Amino acid sequence: MRFVDLFAGLGGFHLALSQLGHRCVFASELDAELRALYAANFKGSRQIIHGDICKAKTLVPKHDILCAGFPCQPFSKSGFQDGLNDKTRGTLFHEIVHILKKRRPAYVLLENVGNFERHDDGRTWEIVREALEKLKYNVRGTQHKATGGHGLISPHHFGFPHTRERFYIVASLDHLAADPFPKPAGRTSASLRQVVQDNAELSDDDQIETALTHRQRECIEHWNELLGALPDRIDLPSFPIWGDEIHARYPFVTKTPHECTIDKLLGYARRNGAWRRKPKADVLGLFPSYARGSDHFPLWKIRFIRQNREWFQDIARYFPTGWVRALRSFPSSLRKLEWNCQGEPRDLWKHVLQFRPSGLRVKRYSTCPALVAMTTTQVPILGPKRRFITRTEGLRLQAFPDSHKLPAKRDDAFRALGNAVHVGVAVKVIRAALSNRESNNANGQARR
Repeated sequence: MRFVDLFAGLGGFHLALSQLGHRCVFASELDAELRALYAANFKGSRQIIHGDICKAKTLVPKHDILCAGFPCQPFSKSGFQDGLNDKTRGTLFHEIVHILKKRRPAYVLLENVGNFERHDDGRTWEIVREALEKLKYNVRGTQHKATGGHGLISPHHFGFPHTRERFYIVASLDHLAADPFPKPAGRTSASLRQVVQDNAELSDDDQIETALTHRQRECIEHWNELLGALPDRIDLPSFPIWGDEIHARYPFVTKTPHECTIDKLLGYARRNGAWRRKPKADVLGLFPSYARGSDHFPLWKIRFIRQNREWFQDIARYFPTGWVRALRSFPSSLRKLEWNCQGEPRDLWKHVLQFRPSGLRVKRYSTCPALVAMTTTQVPILGPKRRFITRTEGLRLQAFPDSHKLPAKRDDAFRALGNAVHVGVAVKVIRAALSNRESNNANGQARR
């Protein structure tokens, strides 16, 4: 069948549909470098790849499948307030609707972030579904378990070593099964060893790109020092560890530091009286960033603070000499640790790490956390290799071939990978969605 690839990015849908024997007849991608790479990666696509879909939509030819990893930009609230018939106007999804009205492809395949179903309290998904149903499409979307479905779709459900939950929409002008999505394979033997390169394979450029900074290595070693000092009988907490709560005494349940006098604040901060001549804002600066606001703490934050203070009190005797003082020299985000490896060895270098605003996150060395498009500061770190993942490993995590060309700059490359559709998952979604077509054809032939 003929397909069009909108908001094409690196071409994940293109690769998946091509592997299944279908042919691309039109593609669009706003980013000029990604357009050039699309033409280079897919033979014969130079004549069919276009830029801004808002300007190129009239060029879309007749096709059977429309696929898109469309941007989830905010939908206009005017549709709710003014009773307009078209609630998609002003969004890029509106361009998809325009093409569907004109070309009437048999199938529509859309991919978006995992939280799409709940975006704007569910109204965005409601608008999208209603727009497709108005065009006489039968529509299905993946559902969170909390809303009655079997959950979002992630590569690790199918044996790929990548945890990346995504929301998929399948629409058809023909009948659709109640749940036309591939079923998770259950427990799989996914392992990062399937995609990880040996350090000896890396080029000089790869080694430079993937190297940790001195400060990053120092942070990892510092937390490792604490983990190594704790007896095995002391469990590591499942809640985020906030180092700023060590010896902290400021109020957090019924009162906030912001409501305290400067003298009280100085007492909590254990600073000398010279600070009394400073503005209150400067004194508040002595406290954790999450404790400086004027609003009362939400319940979840109260719980985390209480849990941290109790845990630190229990382990205070095991702090290595000078460890707390050295921790306070790190930036705020490096003074936090998220241990998601219960029962695993307490050595950070044995796991997958990420530097996040919420802290240094630690996960088992089995699957890689999702590549993030919005920021390239959270590129995963392979602990056993003591480096960030390479571009090639990023391609493998998204099931692209090693030869697939990426943007020249590292940040642009990982941003594109973070936005990409996982090829292996797309293949399974497409097969499941189109299996309905095959069964309908078989039934039609039997009736004849």
